[in-house]
Amino acid sequence: MLNNATMRFGTDNFSFSKSALLTAKQPFDTSIYTDVENFIITGTEPASTARRFIFKIDDELFYFVNQTLTAYPHAGELEDILQYGNTAAEINALTNLNALVGKKIYPIIALYAPADLTTMPTAAINLKCRTNTEIYDKSVETAEYDLASVAGSTPRIAEISAKTVCTGNATTEVQCRLKNEDTWSDWISLAAAKDKEAQTVQFKLNYKVTTLDGTDSAKISSILIKHTLGAAQVSGDVAEIYSIVQSYETDLKTCYLVVKHKKLIDSRLEAYVNFMQEPKHRELINIGTSTGTLQTLALAVDGVKDTGIDQNTILLFADGVPITGFSYNVAVSEVTINISAGKAITATYDYGHAVEDWQEMIEEISQQPYKEDGTYMTRFHYTLPDGATDKKISNIRLRLFRPAGKVENSSLGVANGQMQMFVLPHQAKAETIQLNADFSYDADSQILRVVGKKDEELIISFSWLGEAQEILSWTAGWSPT
Repeated sequence: MLNNATMRFGTDNFSFSKSALLTAKQPFDTSIYTDVENFIITGTEPASTARRFIFKIDDELFYFVNQTLTAYPHAGELEDILQYGNTAAEINALTNLNALVGKKIYPIIALYAPADLTTMPTAAINLKCRTNTEIYDKSVETAEYDLASVAGSTPRIAEISAKTVCTGNATTEVQCRLKNEDTWSDWISLAAAKDKEAQTVQFKLNYKVTTLDGTDSAKISSILIKHTLGAAQVSGDVAEIYSIVQSYETDLKTCYLVVKHKKLIDSRLEAYVNFMQEPKHRELINIGTSTGTLQTLALAVDGVKDTGIDQNTILLFADGVPITGFSYNVAVSEVTINISAGKAITATYDYGHAVEDWQEMIEEISQQPYKEDGTYMTRFHYTLPDGATDKKISNIRLRLFRPAGKVENSSLGVANGQMQMFVLPHQAKAETIQLNADFSYDADSQILRVVGKKDEELIISFSWLGEAQEILSWTAGWSPT
């Protein structure tokens, strides 16, 4: 124990500093080159500051000793890199780096500055490579991008699209791979990634030209990915919500459904109702005698198997005592047991369960304002035809449609040389808008502000995606008339 509280009386000295450890997310890829010539490091290193460099190659750490690539013998933490890493001058002095050919090289940069210094050191690093052969194809792997999510949930990809520009006979292709729980998928097309779950995504950009005289060019301008936060069970163009199948113990004929939701512009709702007869019931029917070994028994009467068995209602008994350990296969109406021999096996269950028969409900009221907070109400109903009887079981299904489309070369009218505003008929994806004028776009209001050349016709093209539905609540009711 200290005799004096040194911090209280100010007898200790403390020093503070500013530091950073940076690891490249995208490597230098030398797989298509025949020679690696040298690194080029630029930036600043003010007095009393430091910047040091090591490299990650094939998941191992390296640095240069006497211009030779050497395994880095330390942990690769900030403190040891600042002490043992290469200086910028040492890296810039390197030549003839063919040991790096065919590698993916991730620079790791450690920066340090005293606390009282107002500027930090800076560094930009490039690698100069060349090839002795003509290259018509090139593939580049991007950094790995983590997708934002709700805690404990996995995002689901709603859409991935790439914008490319090619001239001549050049072509481009964008592929991606998805990571879940530290496992990467194979490289797949962007279209194949739709509706898949992923925590991390990486892209491979493939370029191809047919000539090197400059007439072919290939460029990938941008890649857009839209995804859920992982909280929704369904994403994509259509989502469905089902209510619980329930018996109302009386004949049903009419169903009413009221849905409260946010305003829909391009997206839409559909509602369906299912009416079914109650299943039949078996009570303690004899299905066989136990043999003391693993055996399979049919759920049958007089040798005829029952169909449409509700697996949740199956109860088995041995000499009247419940059997807790058994398996079943309702597809073939059989159960499997393994109990001591000579016991009478009886079964209780519901059977003849009908197949769902979905009927589309009629939309009576569409998007009626419900509250001043922007809540709307849509109402549906359906009535069974005359002659439909003994329908005591029912449930409903909501289908949420989120359509997508394109507008090609549509005329907005003639520009007047001043600011004009247009409300687009669909919720355009801002990044896809092409217009022969200066413009800005507000996606929430769908208002496009345009300044075009006077008397010139305004021609617009864009892609659109229906807004995400927000269902606040729904209420269903049934009546016998």
